[in-house]
Amino acid sequence: MARKAPSSTPAPKAAPKTTPKPTKSTKSSTKRKKTTSSNGLSLHLSRRTKGWITAGVTTVVLAFGNWFAHQPAAERAQFGSWEPVLETLGTVTAGITDDLGLTGRDASIPYTKDLPTQTKFLLGQPRVTDLKKAVKDIRVLKRLAYWVGWSPTCGHPAYVAYTVPRVKTLNSAPDRPPFERDPEAADCPSPEDYTRSGYDRGHMAPNHLIATRYGRKAQQETFLMSNIVPQKPDLNRGPWRELEHLVAEELGNSSTDLWVITGPVPSEKKSYINRGKARIPKGFFKIIAKVKRGRLSVMGLYMPQEIRSDKNPRYCFVTIDQIEEMTGLDFFNELPVADQAVLESIEPTRFWPSLELF
Repeated sequence: MARKAPSSTPAPKAAPKTTPKPTKSTKSSTKRKKTTSSNGLSLHLSRRTKGWITAGVTTVVLAFGNWFAHQPAAERAQFGSWEPVLETLGTVTAGITDDLGLTGRDASIPYTKDLPTQTKFLLGQPRVTDLKKAVKDIRVLKRLAYWVGWSPTCGHPAYVAYTVPRVKTLNSAPDRPPFERDPEAADCPSPEDYTRSGYDRGHMAPNHLIATRYGRKAQQETFLMSNIVPQKPDLNRGPWRELEHLVAEELGNSSTDLWVITGPVPSEKKSYINRGKARIPKGFFKIIAKVKRGRLSVMGLYMPQEIRSDKNPRYCFVTIDQIEEMTGLDFFNELPVADQAVLESIEPTRFWPSLELF
C-alpha cells in the first residue's frame, strides 16, 4: 500500500523586527544631543566671542563719547545732527571720569596772594572796553549778597557779582517773594512790563543760592527788578536753571569759596520787551572762579537765548577771552597782563573734580 506524502504545513514566519517610531520630543532630543556632541565646542566659543565683541564695542562707544565731551565747541559742532546724541553719550562717561580727575582740562594759573574780603569783584571791577557792545552808564548797586552793575539804558544789569560761601545758613530756600520794582535803580522796569512779553523774568543773582547762603532778606533782594533780565523760557527753566543748581549744590559744596560774575550778552539788534523798558540780550554768560592749593581757576560759560531746553551746561564752556569779545567788558584786569593772557585763553572742558583721587 502506497504511503501518503506527509503534509507540508509551512513553519510560522518570525515577526519582523520593528523599531518604535520616534516621537517629536525624541527627535528634538536626539537632534540636540547630536548638535551638542558634534558642535558643543563651537557654540561655547561663539557665545564667548559674542561677549568679547559686545564688551569691545561698548568700550569703544563709551570712549568715543568721553572724547567727544572734551572737545572744544567748534569741534563738536562739526558733527551736525549727531551732536545732541553724542552729548548725551559723553555726559554719561565724562561726568564720572572728570569727578575722579582722570579727564578734562581746567583754566588755571599759579596764584598765592591773599583774596580780597570787602568786595564782590575778584581781581577788579569789570571795565568797559568796547562801547559798541557795552554801555557806559553802569552804576554799581550794593545788596546784602550781591552787587549789580545797573544800566538805565538797558533797563537791566550789565553784570551781577556775588560770592558763594562754603557754609549754608538755610537748608532750603523759603517761598518765593513777589517781584518788585527797585526804587534805587533809575528807569527800572516794573514786574508787569514782562507780562505776556514771551520772556521770563530771569534772575542774575539766583534765588536758591542766595537764600541758602545769606538768608531770607537777601533772597528778597534777588526779586528786585534790577536783578532781572529777559530770558527765553526754555533757557531760564532749562540749562540756566541747571547751571545755577550745579553752582549752588555741587561746585558750592567744595572746600573753598566761589566767586561768580554773570550777566547778559548784548544783541546787535536793540529790541525791547513790552513798553520798551528792558533790552533783549542775545544770550548770557557766567564766570566762576576759585583759588585753591595755590592756583587760580576760572571757567566761563555762554548760553544763547535760543538754546535747546535739554542742553547740558558742560557743553557751554567758552574762554574768558570770548566772553570779553561778546560783552565789551574786561575781567580780572588787576592780574598781570601775562597772567591774563594765559588764564583767559584756555577753554575748560569739565567742571572742577569733586573727588580728585588721581
